[in-house]
Amino acid sequence: MAARATGFEIAQRAVKGVAIAAGALCTFVAFSSVVGLATGNGWARGIVGLLLTLALPAVVVDRSLPKNDPKKARPGLVADATAIVLLGVALVFVGFGQPLTRPLLVHEGDRYAEDGHDVLAHVVYFLAGVRPVDAPPKGDH
Repeated sequence: MAARATGFEIAQRAVKGVAIAAGALCTFVAFSSVVGLATGNGWARGIVGLLLTLALPAVVVDRSLPKNDPKKARPGLVADATAIVLLGVALVFVGFGQPLTRPLLVHEGDRYAEDGHDVLAHVVYFLAGVRPVDAPPKGDH
């Protein structure tokens, strides 16, 4: 019979899930904006950003598992390592590196806005620490 999870364990899992989701979004935007230095193609930015967002935690998790028998790994190691890597990239890119990365994020937000992805554009502008400026309606000059 499986033991019931305590309130603390449930809260821990919820926090870890939020950390992975928020970290993945920030990491994706970070990698996409860096790829945007080389190309403005939305598909290229999205695919490369997604692949890097998935690959980086996978490599770290692979290196974190015991070499002889991965089944001997501590329970929750994969989720813990994934959350730490994704939040780490987000913290470095959006937090510590913001003086350098703000122009990349603003440009990425502009691209999302131009493509009609207003919600994602506002999220990226928030990460960049800027407020979006609405363009005047067409025909009003």
